[in-house]
Amino acid sequence: MTTEARIAFVLFFFAVWCFVGLIPWAIAAVVARGRGALAALPIALAAACAAGVAIPLIGLDNFRGFLLSLVIAFMAAAIGSVAGIRIAQRLWPVRATNRRAPRGRARAVNSEGSHLTRGTDT
Repeated sequence: MTTEARIAFVLFFFAVWCFVGLIPWAIAAVVARGRGALAALPIALAAACAAGVAIPLIGLDNFRGFLLSLVIAFMAAAIGSVAGIRIAQRLWPVRATNRRAPRGRARAVNSEGSHLTRGTDT
């Protein structure tokens, strides 16, 4: 086997492990409603690849080892996704900027004491 073929073969394994790692990341992103999911993506993929590489390194380099590496990559990506989302949510907490502005009389009452609207009539 040529060197180029070996490199392509190894890259194929990494692509498969990354694809397997995307599945639990996508599920975790939906559960978290996207908050912190983008920051967790590289953590999940790195965990999946590291776990996938660990299986052949311990000696399971046959077809059973390949299937086991897929399962282990899935579980490691799930753990990495949850950990990455938790870390991202702690670093960048959700701010209450999506609240609706009051309408009608409530708007007029609330804007009377604001320092931003002094001197304006609403």
